[in-house]
Amino acid sequence: MRTTTSVAAVTVFALSTTGCGLFGLGPGSGPEPSPSPTPVSAGPLFEEALTALEEAPAVRLQGQFSDPEDTTDVVNTSLTVTATGAAQGTFQTETGGEASYFEADNKLFVKADSDYWLSHTVFNPDGDTYPDNWVRVTHEQFGLDPGGVLTPAGLAESLRGQAPADDVEAVEEKLDGVVVYRVELTGGTVWVSSEAPHELVRMQIEELTPAEGEGVASRIDASFTEVDTAAVEQLYDDLTKYAEDELGSARDARLEVGWAEELGGDCQTGGVCTMVGTVQETSDASEGSILVRMDGHFNNDELGEKTCHKTGKLEAGGTVELSCSVDYALAPSANPVTYTIDFEALLSTRALSGDAREELVAKIKEQRETTLSGGSGGEGAEAEEGE
Repeated sequence: MRTTTSVAAVTVFALSTTGCGLFGLGPGSGPEPSPSPTPVSAGPLFEEALTALEEAPAVRLQGQFSDPEDTTDVVNTSLTVTATGAAQGTFQTETGGEASYFEADNKLFVKADSDYWLSHTVFNPDGDTYPDNWVRVTHEQFGLDPGGVLTPAGLAESLRGQAPADDVEAVEEKLDGVVVYRVELTGGTVWVSSEAPHELVRMQIEELTPAEGEGVASRIDASFTEVDTAAVEQLYDDLTKYAEDELGSARDARLEVGWAEELGGDCQTGGVCTMVGTVQETSDASEGSILVRMDGHFNNDELGEKTCHKTGKLEAGGTVELSCSVDYALAPSANPVTYTIDFEALLSTRALSGDAREELVAKIKEQRETTLSGGSGGEGAEAEEGE
C-alpha cells in the first residue's frame, strides 16, 4: 500500500509590516528650525563623514525600510552590520511581535512567529516548521540586503554616489534637541554632527542601491548609533552560536518544492524495501538551487517500522529523484511468508548541508578576526546555492 503525506501550505515571504509612512516623523522627532542662519559648504563636511563611516568596523542603524516602488509596506528594524558583511537585527511583524534575522557569508536567515509566516505567500511541505526556527531566505524575499548595501564601506560608497553639488550648503539645525548639519543630497537628506570629527547622524534616502548597481534597493529613514568593540564581539559570538547549534535543521524558503508524481516503491525477497520519489521546483524562479530531503517510513504490524532518508540538490525549474532503502533481513524459509509493507515519505528542505554549516562557522570566525583587526575583508563569494 502506498501512502504519501499531504503537503501543508505556507507562504513565502516578502518582509513587511504596517506602520507610518517611511519619512513620516513623529511629534518632536523631526528637525527643528535652524538656530543659526550661517551655512557652511556641504561637500567637505559630507565627505569627512563618509570617510569616518567607511573606516568603521561596524555600523548600527535603527529606523524604517521599504521598497522604493512601494512605500505602503514599511519595515521597522534595528540592525548592526560589520565591515565584512555580517549582520544581525530585529524587526517588527504585522501583529506587533518581534522577529530576528542575521546574515553571514551572504547567507540570510529569519526567525519569526507563526502569525508572520501565515501572512505570506510560499508553499512548501515543511512550512509548519518555519515558526520560531531559522529559515533561509533571499534578499529579495526579505526586502533588504544588509551585507550588500549596509556595510560601512558599501553604505559610504552608495551615499557618495548621491553627493551634493559643489555649490550646495549645509544648514545648521536641531535634530532631537542636538545641533547638527543638514545636507541635501541628489536623492535624499543626511544629517551630520556639527562638531569634528564629523559623523553621520541620520539619513533619509529615496533609493539606497548597492554601489555596483546589482542587488536589493531600499528606501530608508534611519538613525546611526555608535557601535563599540564589545557589541561587535557579541554579534560574532551570537552568529557562531547560531551556526554551530541552531542551523542543523534550519529550513529553506528560497524556492518552492513539491512531489512531482505519486511516490513509488517495492520490496524484494528477503526484506530489502526501496522508496523512490521525484521532487520538482514549482516557483517562477529562474536560477538558484535548494537542498530537499525525503524521510521514508516503512511499516508492518509484525515486522515493525524502519526509516531511511535521502537528501538531494534541486535546481530552479528542475526535478530531482530521491530514493532510500531499508532491510528487514528476513531469513530464508521453506515456507515463504508474504508481508504487506505500508510506506510514506515526508518532504522537507534544508538550508545547509553538514559541510556547508562547518564552512559557515569557519567563515564567521574569519570575518570576526578581520573585523576586529580593522580590515574589511571584502564580501565573501556567494557559496553554491543549496549549500
